Amino acid sequence: MAGRPNGHPPSRPSLISQGSNSVPTTPHQRPRRGFAPSSRSPSPRAGLSGGHSPRSVVSEMAMPSASMLPNGRPVCKYEGRLAYNRRRMQYDIGDKPLDPPEKEPKKTLDPKEDKKLSGDMRELYDRLLPTEESEKRRQDFVQKIEQILFKEWPGFEFKVHVFGSSGNMLCTSDSDVDLCIQTDMKELESMHILAAALDRYGMERVYCIQAKIPIVKVWDPEYQLAADLNVNNPLALENTRMIKTYVQIDERVRPMAMIIKYWTRQRILNDASHGGTLSSYAWICLIINFLQIRNPPILPSLHLRDHKPYVATDGTESGFNDNLDELRNFGKANTSSLGDLIFQFFRFYAFEFKYEESVVSPRNGRVLTRKEKGWTMNTKDGYPRFCIEEPFNTSRNLGNSLDDTAFRGIHMELREAFTHICNSKVDKMVELYEFPAEEKPIFKKAPTMPKPKLSAGPAPGSRKNGSVRANRN
Repeated sequence: MAGRPNGHPPSRPSLISQGSNSVPTTPHQRPRRGFAPSSRSPSPRAGLSGGHSPRSVVSEMAMPSASMLPNGRPVCKYEGRLAYNRRRMQYDIGDKPLDPPEKEPKKTLDPKEDKKLSGDMRELYDRLLPTEESEKRRQDFVQKIEQILFKEWPGFEFKVHVFGSSGNMLCTSDSDVDLCIQTDMKELESMHILAAALDRYGMERVYCIQAKIPIVKVWDPEYQLAADLNVNNPLALENTRMIKTYVQIDERVRPMAMIIKYWTRQRILNDASHGGTLSSYAWICLIINFLQIRNPPILPSLHLRDHKPYVATDGTESGFNDNLDELRNFGKANTSSLGDLIFQFFRFYAFEFKYEESVVSPRNGRVLTRKEKGWTMNTKDGYPRFCIEEPFNTSRNLGNSLDDTAFRGIHMELREAFTHICNSKVDKMVELYEFPAEEKPIFKKAPTMPKPKLSAGPAPGSRKNGSVRANRN
């Protein structure tokens, strides 16, 4: 398979305002209004425009103006500078769910196919693993951020924690770094003064993004790292710890998750914020739930096993079992190979999963029905196409970032990946997606009509009723 000269897979193209590929800033974010009877199917760009209408398929790269910010909030110069990504799924692909396949998809791999696919996947996994040098750069970068904080605000306490892919064992050498700053300096939570300080200390591409959990995005030219920083959000650390625990239970989980994450990255399917697809966290939940429902299961439900209670700041009980001594090798009775698991993962979500009636639920360790979950709304404007229950805040649907077109596009990508796997074309499966050079606009501009021209006026005294003759050429 093709790779970069240094042996690493080709990196994703540089896209402006790339959504973080890690877990969300908090597992307790309130759910969207996708289930409200009066709402539309949530548009991935609804928050950007102030309404719910999907935007044109033509790429929108214009900078937001100060008038787009909420009324009454001071304008930060680091806001409004960030151009948005293209929407990943163009509207001209349609919005209807895919039809069932004309013939039953391949069910199993023969031993020779299994061995080859597993070997190809192991080769890809080895190239995805972060190098020691990249790990050292991340550690040094964390120390640099701590030093900046102590220099800028002496007298306050700061602790910088790594979360997301850098903390859950699923990062690659070129993954972003997600940092959570814990401090008693509450003023830092607005992120504006943090953005200004990082700018003064040489960070580039400094963007301040206001959300339920505000973040600052930066690029460090010294360590060649992109980073997302938030302040006083310890729940993100719990989220990361949960995924890291799952990853360490069985030796097949890490390579499987890293390969599927890489596929979503290459195909640009991991940007819920601006691309209108699914977050990396949502994809990880799909992987965990898939491994929980194997027969026999490879992963348990950490939340259903005995554990010490942990109550989050919003009162939600967020504890889970993280005793690796009792959890490790939970799935040893299942002897499926890495290749077979990836083959079955794509077959399951491409052809078997009943999207119209099912809910992915890692917390419960099984697939729920929408009826038992209470997510049964089927009105035209409020029916979510993909239901993925967030393991901590179970009222939140991680699939709410999809509108009907995006759901159709992701389902098409899953089927295409399965086809490539069946044909032993792993390189085609992870081929980099390229946006079309020119996108087709939805509306066609009406042809321009010739402008009317005034003829020379009549001789004085010859006008009738003050009229002027107009000729069209």
